[in-house]
Amino acid sequence: MVANSKLATAIFAGALLVSFGQAANAVSYSTTGSATQFSLGDTLGTASIYDTLAVNGSSGQIASNTITLDRLVFTAGPNAFVPAIYNNLFSFTENVTIGGVTETLVVPFNLSINTSDTLSIVGGTTLSFLVGSNVWNLVVNGLTIGPNGGGSEIANLTAQISEHAAATPLPAALVLFGSGLGAMGLFGRRRKSRASAVPAA
Repeated sequence: MVANSKLATAIFAGALLVSFGQAANAVSYSTTGSATQFSLGDTLGTASIYDTLAVNGSSGQIASNTITLDRLVFTAGPNAFVPAIYNNLFSFTENVTIGGVTETLVVPFNLSINTSDTLSIVGGTTLSFLVGSNVWNLVVNGLTIGPNGGGSEIANLTAQISEHAAATPLPAALVLFGSGLGAMGLFGRRRKSRASAVPAA
């Protein structure tokens, strides 16, 4: 009974240690979001409250391969008189911070104006962060919001994220040391060949 209680205590302590270790190694991230985009192809002009995209930033701990970058609110309203598709004319810019390191991300998107509007985030945009001795790579996932015949639609923009160790450059001193060893080997070979060329007395 005593042995079992000691074993249980050891397992519990080990689990606590592992959980604290994971919490200590957790990496946080945040995004700033961006100002609301106005007049995304709407004929009513910049004062219109329709066809707008609001970008709301996000934050949290990186606990999986997918993170939420932003909460997007796409509001559609009266459509253009002539259907139109706008490709790569629009984008929003925001700051993304991982483990205290900040980089700028530009997210392009397309807009289709018809009887109902569709907004498509172009996926594949990449961003890299050097955090300590590791490199974090971020890839934006594609997203389509709509068709939206009127009103607001809400969707989360996500990204795939991965981490790997940064390549360690070879120190300059190590290169010099290798060159010195090579020169000593060459010098020793020459002395040996000279000694063998001298005839025995």
